[in-house]
Parts: sequence; structure tokens; C-alpha cells
Amino acid sequence: MTDVMLFLHLTECKLIPDSNLDLNEIVYHNEPSKIYLGSPSIVRLSTGRLVASHDFFGPGYESQPRNVSVYISDDNGETWSFISYIKHSYWTTLAVYNDMIYAIGTDNDLNANIIIHRSSDNAVSWNYNGNDDGIILFHGSFATGPTPIVIANQMMYRTIEYWPLPSRWPTDFQAVIISCDLSKSNFSITDDPIMSPNNWRLTPPLIFNNEWIPKSFPNITNPGYLEGNIVVVPKSSSSSSSELRILNIIRFNSIPLSNLAIILELNHTTNTLSFISIIKFPGGMTKFTIRYDPITETYFSLVNPVTENSYPTQRNILSLSYSKDLSNWTIVMDHLLYDDTGFYNE
Repeated sequence: MTDVMLFLHLTECKLIPDSNLDLNEIVYHNEPSKIYLGSPSIVRLSTGRLVASHDFFGPGYESQPRNVSVYISDDNGETWSFISYIKHSYWTTLAVYNDMIYAIGTDNDLNANIIIHRSSDNAVSWNYNGNDDGIILFHGSFATGPTPIVIANQMMYRTIEYWPLPSRWPTDFQAVIISCDLSKSNFSITDDPIMSPNNWRLTPPLIFNNEWIPKSFPNITNPGYLEGNIVVVPKSSSSSSSELRILNIIRFNSIPLSNLAIILELNHTTNTLSFISIIKFPGGMTKFTIRYDPITETYFSLVNPVTENSYPTQRNILSLSYSKDLSNWTIVMDHLLYDDTGFYNE
């Protein structure tokens, strides 16, 4: 049965027409079905295998299980094969540690718990001690996106949002960081501290505060934030502190303004978040991902910059931006992907 499934789900990659880059499509779902693919995540294993995941959303998928589909490529992305599902998982991000793949997200898309799954066989299955249902790290009402999982100083970090009733978008989102101490015990197949809720902690949710908005801004009709990014600030040679700074750079719903983001910082001692600043950030109105490159000592982000000020929710351009200091961001590669189909009719 597995061989048949893999054959049927073998994806013959093709170039994406809206880009002049050599980009391959992993999987596609026809739009008329009103079932759309979301929450992409990708990792590379020590074997060279690429593992990518996504979930489903849209009017055509409302009554379906909240599972994540997983694809693999063993030829550096030339071809892809469906390999497994991650059960009870949504808005999920993949990460690799000690040759294990971890998937952290929520178990639903409303009133959801934070859940973790693990694969010890290169994404073939997601069983931990004989159970593939995943392990609830925190019960509650949470939401998120496929935001980065970052490992630094023997800690694993991920942002998430607490989303209590009445679950208004984006007003009721509250910023949270979850973290796991990786130094607590030795890892094994059956005794993995990352899979133990007791080794995780959660910051008290930080409610968006309208007082953060400068008086010089026009009236922001529906302010709020969501889908934060863990960003590690390396130790400075001139700093007396031995601790890394852990930031949460988070999407800012700032209509009628755009291209702004908010910086929060984690206090290691109190495990609390605090507001630092609002920065100019291309694409800060919509989902973005920030990654640090230690070789160039540069932060990079894939963004949807707003180029038409009258359309602050514009997201039809994908560009690459960079920053050396996290405060000043510049588009370095524009129009990686571009689609103007129906843009002005939205």
C-alpha cells in the first residue's frame, strides 16, 4: 500500500511561471475545489533529504481533519513524493535536532492546543512510543502560522499566539514564546525531553497595547499582531552580558499604514515579553519569515512588500529583504514571485 501511495503522489516538478528563478513546485491543488495549501515548512536532514510539509484550508476543507501532508525529495528538490501525514496538526513548523524531525503547531484552527510530533525515521512516520496522535504541550486557545523554530544556547524556541474568546482577528491575539531546555537530560528514542511537556515553558500572553502606537500615526482602524518570528541576537564583543537576546519580531496589522513590524523581547529571568519598538519593515502587514545567516552575519526575510499604498493588504509580490541590525531593512532581491492576476479587482 505504501509503495502505491508513493507512486501516485510522485510530483513531477515544473518551473513556476511567475518567476525568472529556477524554482520547482512541490505540490499543487486545483483552485476550483476551494481547498488551498497553506503553512509551508521545509528542512534538510543530515542525509541530504529535503522534507516539506503543508496543511489545507478553504471553504472546501472546513469539515476535514486537521492533518499535515509531508513530502520528501532525495534529489535536491528535482522530484517530490508524498510520504506521510501528521495527525491532529495545523499551522505546523518542522525542525531538526539530533537527527530527529519535530513538528510543532496546534491541533486545530480554533480553540486549539499546542501540539508536538516527532519522526525518528526521516519522515516516514510520526510515532513516539507507539503513538502517532502527538503530545499536547499546552492546553488552551492558541493560533499561529508556520513560524521559525530556533535552537540557541541549548534552548528550543518558537513563537505562538494565545487567542482567547471571542477570537476576534487580529484584536484578540496575544504574543507568546514557548521554549524547551535541551540540556536537561540525555536523548533517546523512547525518552526524549523535547517530547515531555514538563520541559517546556510558556511566557504569559502579552496583549497588544494601543499606547505603543506613536501619536504621529493616523488612526489605525483594527490594530493587532500575529505570526511572530523568533530572532536571536548574537553576543556582542562589547557587551557585558553573557546571554543571547531573544526577540519576537511580529507582523503588525496597521491599516491604513503598511510595511511595519513590532519588536518584542524575552526576559530570560522572568520569562516575560516586553515591547521594544515599531520598525519599518517591508511586508510587515502579512506573514513573513526571518532567518539569520551566521556566515554573513545578516538577517534575511521573505516578504510581501506593499508597493501600492492604497492596498495595504497587498501580498502579490514575494521579495527577499535583509538587515544587519534588525532595525533597517532593505529589499535585496525584488519580485522573486509576482502575480497580478485580478489584483486590482480584489
